Amino acid sequence: MFDFLNPLTPDDFNQQTEFLIEGFLPKHLITMIYADGGMGKSWAAMGIAKFAEQSGMDVLYLDYDNPMSILKERGVENNLIKACPNLRYVHRSKTPMQALEMLTALEEQAIAGRFKNTLIVLDSMRDFSDVNNDSKAMALGEKLKNLREAGATILALHHSTKNGGNYQGSNNIRNSIDNMYQLTKIDGAEDEIRWILTVKKERAPIVDTALSIKPDTFEILPIDIETARLSPEEKQFIEAVKAILIKSPGINKKELLEAMDYDKRDKTANNRLDQFEEIYWQSEKIKNVYHYSLTES
Repeated sequence: MFDFLNPLTPDDFNQQTEFLIEGFLPKHLITMIYADGGMGKSWAAMGIAKFAEQSGMDVLYLDYDNPMSILKERGVENNLIKACPNLRYVHRSKTPMQALEMLTALEEQAIAGRFKNTLIVLDSMRDFSDVNNDSKAMALGEKLKNLREAGATILALHHSTKNGGNYQGSNNIRNSIDNMYQLTKIDGAEDEIRWILTVKKERAPIVDTALSIKPDTFEILPIDIETARLSPEEKQFIEAVKAILIKSPGINKKELLEAMDYDKRDKTANNRLDQFEEIYWQSEKIKNVYHYSLTES
């Protein structure tokens, strides 16, 4: 009776959350990253795609957004296509299929386990559906969920609203995906791009994450989130303290502050000394006077 139901059994629950990037990108789930234009969403996705391929996954990168001139300028040919034999880069300039048609063709192959070791990147969501139309956004979500249940790990890029605070389009987008990040570009060295990705929805144990990419190689690396969140003023303060402590280890607090042209009672400077203690430096109280030295790295 009711054989067509094919209900879950206890064996179906023998699985744990795996991560492609620990604490950031869970496998076999749908993760969306949204940001305003020019923040480098595609850079991030390309770096993640290369990391996934080098970690043993198959990758389908569906790019219906970036023009060929940009791909050439960024070095996609050498850094992704030639460097990653198990990565297939699909671009609208070559495929006869429209974006939604391509996704539907993949969905038709979404039988159990078909995409178990596959990362699928959508660049970007608005090319695959009318994201402002509730029913069309829901239909797109259904396709992504069918691919997910066939084992796929899905990374979808999307655009933010004009003020950058939310993603564009229907609430059905949020309802359909598993995890969502807002991407913000931050200052970095000339040879890298850095971002902070802030969790906006979670169905897995994900956390706010900071990433960097080397544009010359597409190498992507996690970076310390607290360091990434530092303001320019905080960074300048830290570097000034470290420079003094290298030259004068054991210097007392009054001398340290004066060496940076602060009054010993300056509240902001004192708070910053306390804030970053045990991270960048340490103090020892000797006869009621604090003496500072660098922490051991």
